[in-house]
Amino acid sequence: MTPTQKQALIVLAAILGYGGWGVYSNLLDQPSDMVIVAWRAGVIQGSYAGLLTLINLALLELLYKRLHQRMGPTPAIFCALVLATAAQYSLIIPVHLINGTPNIALTLLPGFVIGTLFSFVYLWGLHHSSAHR
Repeated sequence: MTPTQKQALIVLAAILGYGGWGVYSNLLDQPSDMVIVAWRAGVIQGSYAGLLTLINLALLELLYKRLHQRMGPTPAIFCALVLATAAQYSLIIPVHLINGTPNIALTLLPGFVIGTLFSFVYLWGLHHSSAHR
């Protein structure tokens, strides 16, 4: 599988996984007139999940490379992870506030956990690939 195909697969998984969770988590215990809001939350979450996945990978690489030169690998991994996550959620939370998403924390929690773990593993991989060059 080519790198482009891998990225496309990751983006598709983000769109379907996070979008589906956005719908599901906002249908829980909601009146029937909130169904359209739940679907809108799912479309919004799925759409930005795909886009932010690509942006996040580029941001993680940029931050890690710059910070690694200044502070070494372990602090660079931690700082890149925190900065990239903060940047993402400073965009994501206001979008859901504007949408009127009823369960923002529940909507975002799985993505936060999965995304943070994914980002850490990605950064760890960057560290090991640069250490073996």
